[in-house]
Amino acid sequence: MDERSSKLILVPILAVLFVMIGYQYICPAGSNSCHFKSGERFRGVSLLSSPYQDTDDFYRDPDLDDDGPPRLPYKFNFTERDLDRRVEFNIKGDDVIVFLHIQKTGGTTFGRHLVRNIRLEQPCDCKPGQKKCTCHRPGKEESWLFSRFSTGWSCGLHADWTELTNCVPVVMDKKEAQRNKRWRSYQHNAGQHSLMVMGSQPSNCVCFDCRNFYYITMLRDPVSRYLSEWKHVQRGATWKTALHMCDGRSPTQDELPTCYSGDDWSGVTLKDFMNCPSNLANNRQVCSCSV
Repeated sequence: MDERSSKLILVPILAVLFVMIGYQYICPAGSNSCHFKSGERFRGVSLLSSPYQDTDDFYRDPDLDDDGPPRLPYKFNFTERDLDRRVEFNIKGDDVIVFLHIQKTGGTTFGRHLVRNIRLEQPCDCKPGQKKCTCHRPGKEESWLFSRFSTGWSCGLHADWTELTNCVPVVMDKKEAQRNKRWRSYQHNAGQHSLMVMGSQPSNCVCFDCRNFYYITMLRDPVSRYLSEWKHVQRGATWKTALHMCDGRSPTQDELPTCYSGDDWSGVTLKDFMNCPSNLANNRQVCSCSV
């Protein structure tokens, strides 16, 4: 009887020891990783019961949440008119959304949402293994979205306001001209040469000068964004293939000297990052010509 009682007592003691050892392994002393507040999230899972699963981790930009300083309550002086602007976007007409993707502002996440998570009559066609999705208007072979995940970097890597406003209309006109050329070739091969000579165009042809471009972007607290870019560059990012087009040309080495020698700026200190006068990180969230 005594032996049986000893075994019964030993089982809970071993269980308690196992839990304590596991807790120390997961939550070592001095760690804040196990201090939760009401509604706080751990690894993308809400501690509050919810009928919906959190899929933000799939779309979250790396380094967006970890590179900046501690979060503070921001106060932005936006008026109610600024925050409650409504636009009638005609996806079946000639309207085009142009997404200006500024580095380290969450643009990768937002860009993926644009092509994957909008309820449309004709959703974007995103094929597995492909970086770009096809976002056509309903019943037309014409894109309503100009962005990294729909048209690619058609105006250059992380093209800014100056580059996009000069490049987007030209790129879309070229694509439309190519579609019209293919249509005319089809009409000719189908024995309708007379229509081609008369200059007939398909019914879904658009007027090049009639497009309405809606430019959108994501902004971030400037200090957090700057520090995030510094950490990204410190890990080896360069964006060296960016064109920086202005007045129809890229800047010369004298106009925009590089801040580093070698392949990248890996390991750069914050002081050196700040001290380079030609570092474009200093002025990402503005609209200006770079030369």
